[in-house]
Amino acid sequence: YQCSSAHSMFCSDLLIADEASPFKPEPCDHVFEAEYCIKSTAMHDGIGAKRYCSSRDLGNYCNYVRNPGDQIEYRSCIFTCDTDGCNGASRQSTLSTLAIVLLAVAGLWITFQRQH
Repeated sequence: YQCSSAHSMFCSDLLIADEASPFKPEPCDHVFEAEYCIKSTAMHDGIGAKRYCSSRDLGNYCNYVRNPGDQIEYRSCIFTCDTDGCNGASRQSTLSTLAIVLLAVAGLWITFQRQH
């Protein structure tokens, strides 16, 4: 899969596995020596996912990130796989993304309440 949830809600972990999703696995011919599919969950113009092709194995890991000006830390993850269409959404990652979104919304709500 190749998409960004910043440009389409169907790229999110909650919807890419949906049969109604317009996203289908695509060739990676535009990436030189592409062998891997990457899924990144992080702040991509808002909390979301980005899926793309890579010639490098970026590994599988998660970090907690706080950018300048952020009130809370965000969990950012990279997942690498090497079979066609393997960077879709699994049930576990769908639940993890939902939890991240809910925590971020709760954090923003608490911050907003403290300011008013």
